[in-house]
Amino acid sequence: MILISKMNIQEINSKKEANSKPNVENVYRITKRLAFPRLIGSKGEKEAIQIILNELKKLEYGEIHREPFKTSFYNWIFLRYAFIPIGIGLILLAVSFFINSWLTLVFIALNVYIASKVLGLATTDKITLLKNEDKNYETENIYIKLKSANSKGKVIFMGHWDSKSQTFPSTIRIIILLITLAGYLIILLLYFILAIIELIFPFNNFIIGSVLLYFSIIIAIIANLNYFNKTGNNSPGAYDNAAAVGVIIELARYFKQNPLENIDLIYLCTSSEELNLGGAKSFIQNHKYELDKKKTFFINLDLVGGHELIRLITSYGVPRKTSSKKLKKLILESGARLNIKIKDIYLPTGAWSDYMPIVQEGFEACWISSQPGLKYVHTKKDNMNLVSKEGISNILLLCEDVVNKINDELNL
Repeated sequence: MILISKMNIQEINSKKEANSKPNVENVYRITKRLAFPRLIGSKGEKEAIQIILNELKKLEYGEIHREPFKTSFYNWIFLRYAFIPIGIGLILLAVSFFINSWLTLVFIALNVYIASKVLGLATTDKITLLKNEDKNYETENIYIKLKSANSKGKVIFMGHWDSKSQTFPSTIRIIILLITLAGYLIILLLYFILAIIELIFPFNNFIIGSVLLYFSIIIAIIANLNYFNKTGNNSPGAYDNAAAVGVIIELARYFKQNPLENIDLIYLCTSSEELNLGGAKSFIQNHKYELDKKKTFFINLDLVGGHELIRLITSYGVPRKTSSKKLKKLILESGARLNIKIKDIYLPTGAWSDYMPIVQEGFEACWISSQPGLKYVHTKKDNMNLVSKEGISNILLLCEDVVNKINDELNL
């Protein structure tokens, strides 16, 4: 007969309790380990990769997939200068209105073309490299897989591990871009209407033209504030996005101990999100043909761990693009059941995240974030003070519940 001591029983019960729910403390520990500047090309980048690899090795999944790719600062260099021709174009448009309405229509077309090139940079599926090869960087995506018994579908948790700092906090950058976009569209529309009217019914356009000229100059100045928004390596990036990496690694640990019958899980830590969404672009281009669009769901974690309201983004862009009605429904249902406050929001422009290249390829995806740290993102104040254990717990419980819902649906 084998006798089991009271201490052994307590240890067994303790292990069972630990595996019965995701471990918040483990996420907090990993987040703290990663909370240092991790810009692509820096020493911190290499340190972050090693920490992630070490944490994944502890899970004993077997193969850790490492997929290298090249990236660059092209996008941020381009965006700093791109608003200069936009501003010049607006002012020339305003001046053309005093000269000839046909010329005004030509400048409207030119402005639309320039704007499409700028917006196209954010939506392209390619990573743009610099001509000088020495200024390009090789980095990598890191992921592990957990296969289920029936493999009826896939859920891919993704979150980037790189960080950056910028001169302006994200809130200021978003405000600048939103004002620029709204003002730009209003100006183009007004000039188009007035030019058409002037061609049909000529009128004295000096007063209206003068007002619109001043308005155009103001929008041009606001747009070009982005020139001063330089990229650096001074943000610890705890909230953006070390906490998400910690959550993903903990979910990998938890679901290995609590496997699902129908859902294969992939835990993806992407790189170069802060430069050009490079990791997401590289991953989806490498794997889009092996994934079933009807049975694959991407849950992107970016800016998580705040103790306040959880924000769910399932629509973005101008015109508005919906990324997943199914994930939206499931997440809101889980939030209500778990008594977690969630708000579904529409993000027109000003902020980008890894789920966007995924949606552009036709896959269902969502972006889960949390408040209140947006005004500190990309600053030195993005530290562990923005990450709460309550916020981590909410994200873990939400992700667990949603995945279980998908798994149960596929069991019917």
